[in-house]
Amino acid sequence: MTETTFYQFSKEVWRAVTDQARSALLRRDFCPEESRVESLRCVFLNEESDTSFGRQVWFFEAMGVDPVGKKHRLYGSLDFSVQFGLMEPSRAVLADEPRHRQRMLQAIANPVHHQVWASPSTKIWVRLTLASVIILSSIWLLLLAVHLMQP
Repeated sequence: MTETTFYQFSKEVWRAVTDQARSALLRRDFCPEESRVESLRCVFLNEESDTSFGRQVWFFEAMGVDPVGKKHRLYGSLDFSVQFGLMEPSRAVLADEPRHRQRMLQAIANPVHHQVWASPSTKIWVRLTLASVIILSSIWLLLLAVHLMQP
């Protein structure tokens, strides 16, 4: 992960991120003329390498005005995948509280690698499946033996 405070982004990147932030407001039916995006900043930057795609997460604050004219303070988060030098929007979150977007950032920065085989329920299902295969095979072998023993 690269420190984003000293990273220089191009005008195209700023324009793309700003457009996505405005689109997030429009998808929630806020007035495009009266609503505004504020404090746009990159909080997570994982640069693209030869073996993996890059990732950028941007936070912003917004003042959204709904169709009735009521103002809302919103906290947004934009997730971008960087593939072959191009930014592809992955996810946009617009919340009423900043802790919701912080939770999204935590999930991206520190992913939990859950191992399926370590789960207790998986162990139970594997054991039940094996037991049923053994029981069905035993029944089939018994029926086959009875059939072969008949004159």
